[in-house]
This record gives sequence, structure tokens and C-alpha cells, in this order.
Amino acid sequence: MRLSKYFLSGDLTTLDAGCGNGAFSYQACYMGNRVLGINIDPDQEQRCNEFRDFLGMDSSRCQFKVHNIYDLLTLGQKFDQIICFETLEHLERDQEVIKLFARLLNPGGLLHLCTPYLHRTPYWGERISPVENGGHMRLGYTFEIFDKMLSNEGFQVVVRDRVVGPVSQMVMNWGRWLSDVPLKGWPAVLRDGISGMLLFTLLPLTWMDLFLRENHHLCIYVQARVQS
Repeated sequence: MRLSKYFLSGDLTTLDAGCGNGAFSYQACYMGNRVLGINIDPDQEQRCNEFRDFLGMDSSRCQFKVHNIYDLLTLGQKFDQIICFETLEHLERDQEVIKLFARLLNPGGLLHLCTPYLHRTPYWGERISPVENGGHMRLGYTFEIFDKMLSNEGFQVVVRDRVVGPVSQMVMNWGRWLSDVPLKGWPAVLRDGISGMLLFTLLPLTWMDLFLRENHHLCIYVQARVQS
């Protein structure tokens, strides 16, 4: 969420491609954007809509839709910025998606891209999938890989950043282990609730990451501008 400081604020259009639980869509909407969050999972879309309504947000300015990321052009819409966090590593045709982003952005529009770092320690229980089934298809990317992928589609990288250090990863791994081992077989709502309480309790420890070396971070971020 620290990366949301790079989002554009004001009355502009934002696409959250691979919106997950909708956290970044809500944040962009709070910043004045008109947001469309897309996800391939109908259950997640329903939960996003329900939580948006619980927050009392305007449904006309924060919308969620089940949509395949490879079919972005069928949205028939242009955007001022695109958020794509923790999604690209799940996709087989990642370069194709970058090309689609370039076509959907208005001239001078921004792409916010965040993925795991290639040279990192895997998550607890992480497995690399040889097929596109929702799992990670690759460990991640480097800034050099991003530079090449983005420049090929007419983007210029203007910001680089890193987030989630080793302490944060340790806390996340504890939550994953708790859910996968001692709580395995419990109802999902209980597993998620207990894991969430653990993460909330240990959250202050993650501030230690601010004092660690950058190359130990788990995720990398780039902001890229599509050329006019």
C-alpha cells in the first residue's frame, strides 16, 4: 500500500488490472479516481462489490467486473492510469499484456507495475506452475527485464522502488504456514480471520525493513509513462 503514493489523484480514469481483493481500487477511488477493477474470479468480484458497499463508496465511481486480462480491448475504454500489482507473474503471455496496457492508456498515461523480485527467497509453500492456472509462472522480474519489456511497447520508466523486506516476508510466511498446516481443513473464514489477526499483531515488526538493504526486498515497482 505504500506504493499508492505514486498513484495519480483527481477525477481521472483508472484500471486496476488483476484487482484481487480490491484494496488498490478502493485507494484510487479515495484519491478521486473513477476506477474499474477487473478480475478473472467471480467470487472475488462479488466480495469486492460487497466490501465497496460496506465502505459506503459510490458504485458508479468504483466498479468491479469479471474480465479476462487478455481481452482488455473489448472493454472499449481508455484510461489515464493502470495499476497492475502482483499479477504479471501469474500470466504466460506477459509481454502481450504490456502491449495491451500501452493501447489502453491515454497519451502520457501511467502504468504502475509491481511484481515479486526475481532474485528472492520463495514464499512459504510457493510452487512455480508450468501452466497458467492461477499460480506463479515465474519467480519474478528485475528492473532490467522491466526496462526491456516496457521500452518495446513504447513506455518510459520514470520511477523505480522496492517494497516488502525480509521481516515482512517472514511475517507473511508465518501467516501462510498457520493457514496451511495447523489450520488446514478449518473453514476458510476462520483460517483467514486467525491469519489476519496474526498479521495485524506482528505488523509493527515490519517497520524494521526500512533499515535493511534494498536488494533484500521481495517486490519491485516501476512507474512507466506511455509516450505521446
